[in-house]
Amino acid sequence: MLPEQAPMIQFRQEFRVKDGVMHLRLAGRLPNELLSGAQNVFMPLIKLCEESRCQKALIDSRDLEVDLNTLEIFRAGVDASDLARYGMRVALVAREEMMSSFFDDVIHNRAAPVQVFTDPDAAGTWLNGNS
Repeated sequence: MLPEQAPMIQFRQEFRVKDGVMHLRLAGRLPNELLSGAQNVFMPLIKLCEESRCQKALIDSRDLEVDLNTLEIFRAGVDASDLARYGMRVALVAREEMMSSFFDDVIHNRAAPVQVFTDPDAAGTWLNGNS
């Protein structure tokens, strides 16, 4: 008899623009293959922001399930830091257990206009330049 496994929750991305800010909600299980491809993992966000003419984004990943190794965390940080090239300012909202000092080091060492928060209100305040 095989051990019972939790059902795989399908990865979802929900985009909406509100008050000039692109809001992206991530939910389900993040496919690790997204971080092994050649394309920037944030490219769907970048394209929609360009189309909507917005340069700010709030990514809510509190409903996201992740299991990333060190290389994948590094790649996510490098891709996030590339957002500066597009003139974007991005606030990431995550659960406390998702926080990674290594990811923070990667984005800060590249002077990325990206910040990670556990509080959505603090993320919004930072995103709007009020802190």
